[in-house]
Amino acid sequence: MGKIVTRRVLLGVLVLACLGHVWAYFAPELWYETFPHIGQPWQPRLGPYNEHLVTDMSALYMALLVVTAAAWRFADSDRYVITVGAGWLTFCVFHLLYHLQHLSMFTSGERIALVGLLSSLTLVSAALLAPSPTGKAGSRSGTSE
Repeated sequence: MGKIVTRRVLLGVLVLACLGHVWAYFAPELWYETFPHIGQPWQPRLGPYNEHLVTDMSALYMALLVVTAAAWRFADSDRYVITVGAGWLTFCVFHLLYHLQHLSMFTSGERIALVGLLSSLTLVSAALLAPSPTGKAGSRSGTSE
């Protein structure tokens, strides 16, 4: 698989991660009461409902969605993809660290799912930091693969 295709697959995974949270902006209480939509909801165990916090979190995911979609479009640009990857990695590391400190309220299966998912997103983000073999820093505007 070529470097651009690999980058687009990795970026696509991050786009999907965003889409799972965007709707929280428009139905924050429903998102809070049902996420992750498998088994028991996780959010109520982490603290009381806070509409401001939920909508701000969703807005962050929408912002990440915009820059990640742009990185998908310009996947041949080391500078852009690495910058987006660094932003995602920063978010993912701190998100994972928070949840690693708050696992006690989850079942063993939920712990595995939560840590596995957040660790996977962290690794996907880190993979985007790899420069292309050609060392191309810029972007070929108007081209796509």
